[in-house]
Amino acid sequence: DNYEKMLNERFDGTIIDEKKSGLARELARMNLTLNSYTQWYWKTDLLNLMNFLFLRGDSHAQYEIRVYAEKMLDTVKKWVPITHGAFLDYRVGAAHLSSKGLKIVKSMINGNKVSYEDSGPK
Repeated sequence: DNYEKMLNERFDGTIIDEKKSGLARELARMNLTLNSYTQWYWKTDLLNLMNFLFLRGDSHAQYEIRVYAEKMLDTVKKWVPITHGAFLDYRVGAAHLSSKGLKIVKSMINGNKVSYEDSGPK
């Protein structure tokens, strides 16, 4: 396979010819057809992975990347179940309020009646 020759590496990571150096994967990919699968590697931390999955799992993301994010989230659930639960609770299922909205909700919790005039734009 030409891709492996350009990398000078077999699919299992073994070197083909010790006397030669291979190309970077990014350069070797240019000879692949569009429908070829390739291996790729990430370096990330859990916070940035969860941010990636949040954005890619959004209903506005393209279908294919949403499916990909769902499968990755399944792996995250098995790997770090507590983090997965917190992610669903505090990020995916969370509601975000403005500072003014939060002030109004706190006032209502304290038993105060809130009118439109008190809560509307000024």
